[in-house]
This record gives sequence, structure tokens and C-alpha cells, in this order.
Amino acid sequence: MKRAFSWLFTTLALGASVGCGANFDPGNEIKSLRVLAVKKDKPYAQPGDTVELQMLWDDAKGRTDVQRMFLGGCINPAGDLYYSCFPQYVQKLLDGTLPPPSKPDADSFSVTVPKNIISGRQGPFQPGQPHYGLYVVFFALCAGRIDFVTDAPVKPDGSSGLPIRCLDAADKPLSSDDFVVGYSSIYSFEGVSNENPSFTLDADGSVAFQVGDASVPSDCVGEACQGAAAVSVDCDATPERCIKACADDGDSKCPAIDVAPAIAQKVEKDQVSSDLFQSNVTEQMWINYYVDHGAINEVRLVNDSRSGWNPLYRGQLRAPKDPGPLQIWAVVHDNRGGVDFTRVTLQVQ
Repeated sequence: MKRAFSWLFTTLALGASVGCGANFDPGNEIKSLRVLAVKKDKPYAQPGDTVELQMLWDDAKGRTDVQRMFLGGCINPAGDLYYSCFPQYVQKLLDGTLPPPSKPDADSFSVTVPKNIISGRQGPFQPGQPHYGLYVVFFALCAGRIDFVTDAPVKPDGSSGLPIRCLDAADKPLSSDDFVVGYSSIYSFEGVSNENPSFTLDADGSVAFQVGDASVPSDCVGEACQGAAAVSVDCDATPERCIKACADDGDSKCPAIDVAPAIAQKVEKDQVSSDLFQSNVTEQMWINYYVDHGAINEVRLVNDSRSGWNPLYRGQLRAPKDPGPLQIWAVVHDNRGGVDFTRVTLQVQ
């Protein structure tokens, strides 16, 4: 790969600020191209481990020709800051050692953590702070063509960023509705691992979703959710999957419908924090809800390191005004990089 990479991370930096205006769609309503999660099979990886990353994304416009990109190779950036990866990429580009990105149709990507990611890290570490390493993987979605620029000016400190653009058929840059960028961090602590949170599965491998007073099976779980086919709902056969439309279109005036997947009550000890604070500390867990129509509360606490398990992690769905299928995604996280996700389809009548 001889070409350099664009202003991708100028876009990353700006993305946090442009989302603050009052007229923007809520973050949990899917109105455009979105990345909902990136799941790692080893949230905490050991030196030398191979880590598989799986992206969960969706496009409100239903486009299937969206290009995807993963790029690894950023090791122990200064201050653990993503933009400290830029000088590394510039140097690797000049040296010809920049790793190739994924294929443009890949939803998953593998990286191998260097064996010296901990031992080769330059401090400083605070007294009592455990030594660790950090590997950063960047990703992008483009509803057009991903382009790697060769003539982007690069400052000595690499502050021009990673040069990548998303272009339409006329080679014009696309907006943030059609271009998504981000990064995923893989931490490495000697001898410490972390499992992803998980859902409780029934005999068919589905997750039971609470929908009001009923229970309905999920469409998919985990990696199977990316690109999973739409589910058709027959309200005569499965009335529990059907909800009434609301003329106020997801407003708080609409009746609240409780929605919650069955999350496995599996809480791990946070060994790093326990050692640091010399106490028994468990991991934090929370769940994000997303909908493509109507509205739902964005996040709920699942487990607190002090107060423990919260059984009331349900989302409250407000129905849209238009009839048709409604998809709900549930993404459960822990504070050590663990993720899992599931989806259920309802029918609005």
C-alpha cells in the first residue's frame, strides 16, 4: 500500500463538537449511516494474542454497497490518545511498514498484539499503577468510495491526521451522514483477561426480549446480527410482537412500552482496579438501546461496582406514527472493553 491515508481524524475531532446542537437527532435514533458497536473476542488481550473485531453497523437508507475499513498498527500511543497514532502512521508510511487495511467489504478484522506491547511501553507509570499496553484499531464506514490521499500535507508531528476520504461518484467528499469514523482500544495487562458480557439464550439460541408484558425471541445475537435479514411479523400469528402506532411519533406523550433483553447475570471482578484500590471491585455494565423508528431511552445501568446488579435496565419505547416494521438493537457493555449485541423486530400497527 503505497498511498498515504486524509483528514479522517480531523473529522473524528470535529464529530464530537458538531453533535451538540439542539436540532440534531438523538444518538439512539438511527437516521443515517451508523456504527453501533465494535466487539472484540478478547477485550483484554495478552501479548502475542490474535484479536478478532466485529463491527455492528446499520444504514437507515438501506444501502448495501457501503464500504468498510479497519486499520491497525497503532501501538502504545502517547498519553493513550488516538491522535497520538498519527505520528506512528506517518513514520510507518515513510518506512513502508504501515499494515494494510481490511478489504472494503469486511465487517470483521484480525490484529495480532505485539509480544512486547507491555515490556516495550515507555512510561511514566504512577506508583502502584499496573503496567499495561494499548493497541488502537481505527475503522470507517463510507456510503461511497474510500480514498487514500497521496498529497495531504503532513506536519513533522503528524498532526495532519490519517488521510482518508469518503467520495461520491463525482469524487466529491460526502458528509457525516454518509461517512463514519472511529476507533477501538485493546488493552493488555499481564495475566489479566476479560470476557464479553452476554445474553441468556434459550434452547433455540435466541434472546428473550421483554416487550410490555410479553416475551418475544430476538432476531439474532452477536456476530449474526450484522447484515441479518429483515424479519417479517404476522400480527395474527404473533400479536405479542405488535404495538400500536402513536400520532405523537415517539414523543414522551406516547405510552411507554418496556423493552429489555435477558442479560446473563455474569459479573466479573475488575482485577486491575481491585489491585489498585486494594478492594474487591467488580466491573461496571450498561446497555444502550437504538431504534430505527419512534424513540427509546438511550442508556441504562446494568451493574454498578458498588450497588451491584440493576434488574431495571429496561428501555422505554415510544411508538412511531407510521405503521410498519420497527427494529430495536440492544448493545450491552462493560467498562473493560467488553461488548455484545442483539436485535428484535416489532410491527407497528
